Amino acid sequence: MSITLAWVNVVLLIIASLLFITRRIFKNLGDKKSPFAQFLRKIMPLLQKIHPIIGVSFIVISFIHGYLALGLITLHTGLLIWLTALIMGTVAVVGKGFKINQKLWLKIHRPLALLLWALFFLHYFNPWLI
Repeated sequence: MSITLAWVNVVLLIIASLLFITRRIFKNLGDKKSPFAQFLRKIMPLLQKIHPIIGVSFIVISFIHGYLALGLITLHTGLLIWLTALIMGTVAVVGKGFKINQKLWLKIHRPLALLLWALFFLHYFNPWLI
């Protein structure tokens, strides 16, 4: 069960990252009227809508995955991923809840996403590094 939840989390992480990726691709497209640009324009609102749900799901499922895998909460690369995701979610909730300038809180949220991916690869290849 723990392995299944791990792969569910990988899928959630990829889907959550697609919002940023599609926006960057769209922003850098020369022809905004191309079929591909129109496709991106259609899926971006959907990705934006599900992004918070994916994030909360990732936090909950990753906690369950870690507890099932280890039987306790301990210092581990997986805990670092979980804490980073929790901080990312907190930054987003505070940023949106207090109507803080979106550019300001995204300057924190996006680097944390890169850190989360780095920690994911660390966790995948060497989970007991710490």
